[in-house]
Amino acid sequence: MKKWIVITGALLLAAGVLNTGAFAAAADNLQTAGVTGSELAEYESNMVTLTQASAQTQPQTPKLNPGQAVKLTVKDKAERWQGRQGEEDVLVPLEFIQKRLKIPVKHDPAAGVYTLTRRHVAVELKPGENGAEAVVNGSKQLLPYEWKVIDGKPYVSVNVVIDHLGVTSNWDQAKSALNLVPHKLNDVKITTQRLEKVIPEASIKVEYPQISGLRNKTAEASINALLQERAKSFVERALKETKENQPSPNGSPYEYLGNYTVTFNRGGLLSILEQTYAYTGGAHGISVREGLTFRLSDGKLLTLDEVLRKNPDFRKIVDPSIAKQLKETEGYFGGFKTIGSNPDYYLKNNGVVIFFQLYDYLPYAYGFPEFYFPFPELGVK
Repeated sequence: MKKWIVITGALLLAAGVLNTGAFAAAADNLQTAGVTGSELAEYESNMVTLTQASAQTQPQTPKLNPGQAVKLTVKDKAERWQGRQGEEDVLVPLEFIQKRLKIPVKHDPAAGVYTLTRRHVAVELKPGENGAEAVVNGSKQLLPYEWKVIDGKPYVSVNVVIDHLGVTSNWDQAKSALNLVPHKLNDVKITTQRLEKVIPEASIKVEYPQISGLRNKTAEASINALLQERAKSFVERALKETKENQPSPNGSPYEYLGNYTVTFNRGGLLSILEQTYAYTGGAHGISVREGLTFRLSDGKLLTLDEVLRKNPDFRKIVDPSIAKQLKETEGYFGGFKTIGSNPDYYLKNNGVVIFFQLYDYLPYAYGFPEFYFPFPELGVK
């Protein structure tokens, strides 16, 4: 099974990973964020976005038919609830999330919103015809989660609790069951801040996180200062680029967007995936991703070597695996030998996601190739 993912809409649709409803909803979300005209047309055909990307960066269940029952276990203990295979993901009942995973679920019928809360993390889900739109601690996620009402009861993609609420998953081959394990989240509160600058020549909007609640206030201030400075620098670079490149090639204002998602929040580590998007009148916009993993005890920004320090030889595992998968991919440019000394990465589920930028090894249409490695596979507990 390939561990890399593509986040380009046309390819995801062809592969059956992203349904047409989710694709349309993601485009609507970008339009709401201010991308219009030719930028939106380019987005709809290529859709390089910040996504949960969970279908390929989680341990995979065997291929099941939509609607097929999926056994659920929690910490290897069988449950009376069952999941269902959806079009994309395994769906689990909200009742199971609340009663078995002990994650409170509140429903506001008037607003049509379900809120899942665990410690300082609040996930608001608003079901619609294209799935459930998600807002996490005030930050709207661009892609909705799969949602379905079965026998009068709401089911949602299991990736909601994996992506945001400290639950890990693995497929138990012996029991033919999806095993879920809740973990204690860090005692840290994350809020979303926004910077926006609109001028006749450009629209610039960026969301970034700020944290509170750490015992070490020096570490807290250091992390917040870095995150805020990155957002401010993005706005400043966008303004500078706009002024230096006028008039616009096609007469349309430039578009700059920044967003983030928290991908890992436990064990004293906080991992954040940032993505920026810039459209400056060319054939298509360009996105850049960066993963930031902090040690909350002292605020240090960690390299992958520091995260995996218990196995300094981890490259002997990841380099051959990535090389093999890239070589098996049509359109591969060639040239990959190693992830290098400071690779792009973020933490996810129970492992590490190593990723590359657009055009590094594959054509633009492939988006960001990602490779998921569980911690045990890397010799790290």
